[in-house]
Amino acid sequence: MKKRLTFLTILCMLSIIVYGQGKDSIAHTLLVAEYDYICHTSNAEGKEVNVNYGLTLQVAKDMACTMGRKRHDGENDKSEQLLYVPTTWQNYPQGKMTSVETIPPYRYLTEEKITEPKWTLLAEHDTICGRSCQKATGEYGGRKWTVWFAESLPTRFGPWRLSGLPGLIMRAVSEDGIHQFECRKVEAVKEAITYSVPDDAVRCKRDQFVKLRNRTFGNANYLSNPTYYIKPAEIESMTIMDGAVLLGSVPIDMKPAKFQPLDY
Repeated sequence: MKKRLTFLTILCMLSIIVYGQGKDSIAHTLLVAEYDYICHTSNAEGKEVNVNYGLTLQVAKDMACTMGRKRHDGENDKSEQLLYVPTTWQNYPQGKMTSVETIPPYRYLTEEKITEPKWTLLAEHDTICGRSCQKATGEYGGRKWTVWFAESLPTRFGPWRLSGLPGLIMRAVSEDGIHQFECRKVEAVKEAITYSVPDDAVRCKRDQFVKLRNRTFGNANYLSNPTYYIKPAEIESMTIMDGAVLLGSVPIDMKPAKFQPLDY
């Protein structure tokens, strides 16, 4: 296990490109949607718990960006940072999907070609945020999803990495019921979408990153010792906070819930 993990880490590190801090406006929104994300999982004692946080989806004409709601609102909130909420740009650059995600103590920049699910449209409808939504099913990232989309909001984008329907995806639930995105508000708002990458971001192929992330957080040692995989040489500085450890500028939750990957 350690050898495989180290090998994947080396693969990522071999493809490192350190990006200068960019915060350029790349588009302006047509609408902004807020979602509640819920993950049903368990803690180290095996007790069922829910991990939840807010997401904001910025939708422009030809691209979209999903990020943590508190980050979008300009809040420097450690609780959201502890959950390693990704920031994902859909169709930026054109035809690509890029994300900034965290495996402490590093942040990773991944890029891949957009692959939209093959959706099956169903006759069932529901009302979400006052809008009529149609049901559809499809598969993305190794998971089967049931979603509801609103044709009255004509965009092919949705929260996280979901896309490809003739209307905004308002709700998405994984087949096993572990993951759920639920829209709570949609507004016609014009604001800048920025492309911001940390100075120390490590460029990594998406499939390599997903393998590394799932092996790291999915390891049985993670729940009892979430820093089990970090070598002393990788620690530039350490700060002890309430219930967490800050490695450089990356916080680590010392009592994490069982990791449930969104994609494989």
